[in-house]
Amino acid sequence: MTTITTKKQLRQYFQDRSNNESNRNKNVCALRVAEALRCDDKVRYLHTIDDLVRAARKVWKVVSRASGLKGKSVGKIRSKLQDIAAKDGFICFILRVDGHVILTDAQGRTCVDTAPRKADRRKVTHVYGIRRK
Repeated sequence: MTTITTKKQLRQYFQDRSNNESNRNKNVCALRVAEALRCDDKVRYLHTIDDLVRAARKVWKVVSRASGLKGKSVGKIRSKLQDIAAKDGFICFILRVDGHVILTDAQGRTCVDTAPRKADRRKVTHVYGIRRK
């Protein structure tokens, strides 16, 4: 097993395992969310949540809102997203679950999900609120 010690090696690791055959620099789920936010052309790479947030911040105000939501299922936090959006003026949310990313509207309804679930029990690891700059 090879040890990854540099950022270049880490990026190569992500490119080698990318699920996007046409552009190994951008994973499909992050790319679809970035396209919906109109920021897909703002960065070269879209492999990690940090890549996606960096791209979104080029166009939108992006604020972390994982406090109190981390570790809960996507289905459980939908109503909480509605309350947060009303209080903080968010127009949508980026949700990260293990190995995947989802875009919801302010009411918590799924807008972009390349691996949709009927009853979504995936555990949320990151929540980012999106609003106009």
